[in-house]
Amino acid sequence: MKIHLCSVCYQVSIKTGNDNKPITCCEKEMTEFKKINQIISDDDNKHFPIVRKIGNFVTITIEDNHPMLEVHKIEFILIKTNHGFLYKDIRNQEKAKAEFILANDEKIVNIYVNCNVHSLSSLH
Repeated sequence: MKIHLCSVCYQVSIKTGNDNKPITCCEKEMTEFKKINQIISDDDNKHFPIVRKIGNFVTITIEDNHPMLEVHKIEFILIKTNHGFLYKDIRNQEKAKAEFILANDEKIVNIYVNCNVHSLSSLH
């Protein structure tokens, strides 16, 4: 799996195949996240997602002390599930928070958080 980002419109693209064909958006080649930082614990990483699940409703927040400024902010939260992917763009929010609704048999496999300063981080 490869995750790409458009530098113009911030569209996110997920490529599940293994070919090396470029992905384009806004007439430009999208940037692939080459390295995905692994989140070990909330003590050493301010991008640690806090997951609250009630029934099928999931709320993911990032540490309250993470800035949401133009120069340093969480841009999106992406969830990989056993059914596919769920994505929320949160660049223009005051808090790093996203809400999702899962299907009855849908389970979270991984959570990806993108900070415009520290790049993409994941739990696994």
